[in-house]
Amino acid sequence: MTTQEKRLLKILLGIFFLYILPFQLYPFISNYYNDYMTSVQKLNKDIERYKKLSKRAEYWEKTYKDTKQVEKQINAGLLSGNNRELIGAKMQGIVKRLAQRTGIRFKTLDPPDTSNTTGQWLLVIQSMQFEATSYTLMRFLQAIENARIHLKVTTLDVRARKKKLNCKVRITGFSRAPAAEEN
Repeated sequence: MTTQEKRLLKILLGIFFLYILPFQLYPFISNYYNDYMTSVQKLNKDIERYKKLSKRAEYWEKTYKDTKQVEKQINAGLLSGNNRELIGAKMQGIVKRLAQRTGIRFKTLDPPDTSNTTGQWLLVIQSMQFEATSYTLMRFLQAIENARIHLKVTTLDVRARKKKLNCKVRITGFSRAPAAEEN
């Protein structure tokens, strides 16, 4: 190699080390490395976020299943029927069966009141009068409480007379409003 070639090589190496390396190559490598590290951090954050979302999804899926189960239980406890009269008749039949099982004999059994509607709900009220002992009354109230259809005693008037109790009771049940009435 000639001296002129050596001198050109030294100038070339000088340009490389003094200009290209610090002002061109180093910033390029530094930016590439910083971009790489930023993308790795973003991926780690995304992984953490997806793990949290996965846990939340499991929670919401469980909550959804629990809510559906509660909804099934509520719907199982509602009176069913296509019209008010049928729903009222079912309510009256349930109350009669519960009374017969517990030894209650009616003095009067009013027709069920199905005139109360609120939005999608129909309130059914069954009123009756009967004589009972304290034992049969308690069994009847317990039978109402334990019935598969959700029934609630809204009023209970009890008067004692010669070892018998004269009772007036109003029992309430719920149903979805029949489809024709919702509109």
